[in-house]
Amino acid sequence: MSFYQDLPQFHHEAQRAFESCSTKRSGFNDFGGNEYQPALEVLAKSLDAADDLNPLTAQIMRANIIDVLQSRLSSQYFLAENPSCLDAEIVRPIFIIGMPRSGTTALHRLLVADDYNQGLEYWLGVRPQPRSDKTDWSSTLDFQQCDQKLKLMQQAAPQLKDIHDMAADQADECRLLLMQSFMNVTFQSTAWVGDYEQWLLGADFTAAYQRYKMNLQLISNGDSRRWVLKDPSHLWAPEALLATFPDACIVQMHRDPCELIPSVASLVYTTRQMVEPDIDKHRIGRRELAQWSGLLENLTAFRRSQLALPVYDVSMQQLQQEPATVMTNIYRHFAIDDERPNLENDIAKMLVDFKQDQQHSISGHRYTAEEFGLTNEEIEQAFAQYQ
Repeated sequence: MSFYQDLPQFHHEAQRAFESCSTKRSGFNDFGGNEYQPALEVLAKSLDAADDLNPLTAQIMRANIIDVLQSRLSSQYFLAENPSCLDAEIVRPIFIIGMPRSGTTALHRLLVADDYNQGLEYWLGVRPQPRSDKTDWSSTLDFQQCDQKLKLMQQAAPQLKDIHDMAADQADECRLLLMQSFMNVTFQSTAWVGDYEQWLLGADFTAAYQRYKMNLQLISNGDSRRWVLKDPSHLWAPEALLATFPDACIVQMHRDPCELIPSVASLVYTTRQMVEPDIDKHRIGRRELAQWSGLLENLTAFRRSQLALPVYDVSMQQLQQEPATVMTNIYRHFAIDDERPNLENDIAKMLVDFKQDQQHSISGHRYTAEEFGLTNEEIEQAFAQYQ
């Protein structure tokens, strides 16, 4: 199998799969321009160059590429049907940034629980289309397929629920939209693709974020509520994010790197072990340490050079201990809903579900730095600039 040589076949298979969901989609083959092609070609060539890609991982990467191409088709199909959606304004969105396992998911779900906000539901990230009434989702084939796929994945690796629980109808990471441009850490977390990984660090994300914004406009379907979005991959290109959303409100989450890096390594190991039973834990540990320490060092330097950036900092410990205070302070810092009545009462109601979710999320994920070939001293040294 040559990924690069098979790229035309991947597009053909994506089109066939997209058409199979509805007779109305027959013959639709608009993948939406070519901004994604350079990144896809780098990824394909990097996969071809990998000398340790086992057959099952290769099969999964092939399926992932086809699935992302289907996602592009979905966007283009529904944009063609709803061109006026691009007139929608996205005003002062909240972006939660920070490394994975730093509390971004918890804060995201807390803020999305506010009826004044909207988030990106997982299934709409996978198959972008105008958001319909939630009562209609279960009868939508795109939703059904996404829901089934998630359940099969969780059956194959039940421990994933303790690390990062996902549901088709639940707000999740907006990486799903950035993946449409084939510029996302997800690909390098699934296979060893060193050439792609290095390329991504210096890539221009401008077009990727423009498409990302277009998808948000499509999905919102006239809903003018404030977007709350989160994904660690925003660390790759904060400049492109702010160029696309100049009025963005940025919340950066923080956690002790000595706790965080082993947790990230454990997440990557858990997902990859499903198809690579003999995967080297120490290799994962070294890669995750180098990757995230470098990205955070770059972000720290960027923030120091842009002192006027609209950023509010939150520690994971503070969020766990004082979620109401954190939420209130975020709203006050960005002057969000200053005139809103009963804000404190609304926050108190949201905290009931949040605390139950937090209790579940910390129930079973266990890891140590040593099992990934790392020491606290190494981690502290790598993050010296950050700390």
